[in-house]
Formats: sequence, structure tokens, C-alpha cells
Amino acid sequence: MQQEQRTELRVRAVLMIIRAARLLPWTIVFAVLFIVGSFIVFVAEPSISTYGDSAWLMFQVVTTIGLGDFTCTTHVGRIAVILLSVYSVFFFALITSGAVSYCLERMRARRDESITNFIYQLEHLPDLSKEELEELSAKIRKFDANQSERMPAATD
Repeated sequence: MQQEQRTELRVRAVLMIIRAARLLPWTIVFAVLFIVGSFIVFVAEPSISTYGDSAWLMFQVVTTIGLGDFTCTTHVGRIAVILLSVYSVFFFALITSGAVSYCLERMRARRDESITNFIYQLEHLPDLSKEELEELSAKIRKFDANQSERMPAATD
């Protein structure tokens, strides 16, 4: 059951990235190319007898596994494979950059939220309890220590 939940979370994360990075049109084109390319290979290649075999070939192309189970011998099949392979390289680069961009935006949002909260607390110092003041003081000491570690040592 936990494995299913993890898989569902991963799928949701990928879908969030696709939506946030506005990659849905690119994803749809990829899926259509994969399905249509598989069908073209299935129809055009005499050595491939099932649609599943042609989809497996296209999966090998996209993932660059290239096991050699099936190969294209016709010009039509080879063109379908080339188109899908070139598009998949660009598509996965877009997905990767989208994921990085999404993570950076989330980190910036958290940082900005922390800074906003910190400024709010500074503006309302008289209203803070003793425990809140001690917590704020500890955060400042920790921040100062982290900044000191990052600064290069001064040389004479």
C-alpha cells in the first residue's frame, strides 16, 4: 500500500511541475508522437508483429535503452524513430529545467515567507512574549553564525 502511495505522490509531483512550468502542450505532443510513432512503426515494419512490440521499440528509443529487440528497416519506420528520439531529447530537457525552476521557485517562496515573518516579528517586538523573543534571538544567532562561516577570512 505504501508503494502505491509513493507512486501516486511522484505522479502528482510530476503533474504539478508540468502545470507550473506550462509544459502541458509539450507533454501532449510527446504522448501523441509516441502513440502515432508506435502505430506507424507497427504498420510499416515487417519484423514487428504487434502494437505492443512497436510501443516497446519506441520506449527503448525514448529512454535510449536500445536493447536491440526490434529494429526499423524501412525508411518510414526510421523517420518515425528519429522524430521521436529528437523530440524526446528536447522534451526531457524541458521537463528537467521545469523541475529545477519549480524547486527554485518553492525555495524562494519559503525564503521570502521566512523574511516576511522575521520582519513582522521585528516590527512587533514589544508584543512578543519572552519565549518568542528568545526564539527570535536564537534564530538571529544561528543566522549570524551561518553568515560568518560563509564569509572568507580576512587577510592582512
